[in-house]
Amino acid sequence: MIHQLWNILYMLGLLIITYSTILVTVTVGFIGQFFYWLFLDPCGFLNRNANRKLTPANNKKDNEYYSLIIGSGFSGLGMAIKLKELGTDNFIVIERHGHVGGTWYANTYPGCACDVPSNLYSFSFEPNPNWSHYFGRQSEIGQYLEHCTDKYDIRRHIQFDTTVTKLEWIEDRHVWRVTVKSNDEEKEIYARFVMAGYGPLSNASYPIDIPGIDKFEGRMCHTAEWDKTIDFKNKRVAVVGTGASAIQTVPEIHKTGVKQLLVFQRTPGWIIPRMDRTVSNWEKRLFARFPIIQKLIRGFVYWMREATALSFTYRLPMRHALQKIVKLDLVRQVKDKELRKKVTPKYDLGCKRVLISNDWYPTLQQPNVKLVTDRIQEVKSDSIVTRDGTEHPVDIIVWSTGFKVQTFTLDIVGMNGRSLAEQWSKSFEAYRGATVPNFPNLFFLLGPNTGLGHNSVLVMIEAQIHYIAEALLYM
Repeated sequence: MIHQLWNILYMLGLLIITYSTILVTVTVGFIGQFFYWLFLDPCGFLNRNANRKLTPANNKKDNEYYSLIIGSGFSGLGMAIKLKELGTDNFIVIERHGHVGGTWYANTYPGCACDVPSNLYSFSFEPNPNWSHYFGRQSEIGQYLEHCTDKYDIRRHIQFDTTVTKLEWIEDRHVWRVTVKSNDEEKEIYARFVMAGYGPLSNASYPIDIPGIDKFEGRMCHTAEWDKTIDFKNKRVAVVGTGASAIQTVPEIHKTGVKQLLVFQRTPGWIIPRMDRTVSNWEKRLFARFPIIQKLIRGFVYWMREATALSFTYRLPMRHALQKIVKLDLVRQVKDKELRKKVTPKYDLGCKRVLISNDWYPTLQQPNVKLVTDRIQEVKSDSIVTRDGTEHPVDIIVWSTGFKVQTFTLDIVGMNGRSLAEQWSKSFEAYRGATVPNFPNLFFLLGPNTGLGHNSVLVMIEAQIHYIAEALLYM
């Protein structure tokens, strides 16, 4: 009895500390933000170059540009919009797909959605009052990017279905020679500045340590390269991976009426409820009529998420409270002790990306769904064999194994013939995640160490765009 009372008091104390920390963080954040909105921002105090333009940059020569942007996702489009704002039309955007959107065009797997609230996962200068849900779906985010492309007249600058194959710094001319490929034909473009906005979530990663993948005779696809022609009904399906993409697509695959669904897990993740809801029509009208309200909500969401970063970065009592709450929710949802043990992480909350879902645990407990935690030994023509010797017959394999984040695929040659792949062979390093020594006038958007695990990457993207703009104006 005394022990139970102590646990209750302990949890109560942790909750009080947690909510107090969040309240203080949000309050201090809002005070600083209001001070900026009311005094610094209108005066341009923090942006001394706000009214400066890149007017000399419009002297365009054939096949030569002031700047070249790789990619037309949030990073590339945001950079293009900023260049327009700075007064230059002398730029080109190279996009390998036939549409804008970047990762939000490429990823079309069932259930694909953002895990950052819509009001925060959008450009600060282009709020969207018409989001249909609290968390944006893939198609709606794609539509938002199409809207931004047309509103800011970026489409005429984009060269679609074109891939950048090489960047080479020409020292005597102080320009980049960019080799691009389209329709099996290569040509060279020259640009004084290059902004690499193709992002880390652009190339699907397949496991290289599993033999026999090429011998599989059934249907197979990757969540980042979704095959919409695959029919899952009455099929034995295997999904390899339990990360952010898997927890969205596995429940959707199960809804198609599969005969059996095997989920192969290497490491479980901490999963919290997805506080999603439909945005009502009156809210949309309110946001459209009074944009400041949506701006305030955006600020509130931002500082709430910044507060959680304190628990991840420092060993505060808040983190212990959050982890206990998440564990209690896991116990509530998963009754089977053996399954609960399999899906309980052995690391602290925040050490890896926290996942959000309302239907992951319920799906794993369906009678025709099985979670497999033994490592995969090999893939055969019609089955997957695990290291314990068990052979699992399957008709379809879905690889949900992430992206080639740690693999650098673009050939970039800088000063004195220095290869970026060679320079980054031991570790990826960039000043402010944007610039790299020996590679002048080359800027990365969402470069090394800029990925966020707690907040919106749009905040990081806009900060880097501002930094690049300041550099361009200085030069």
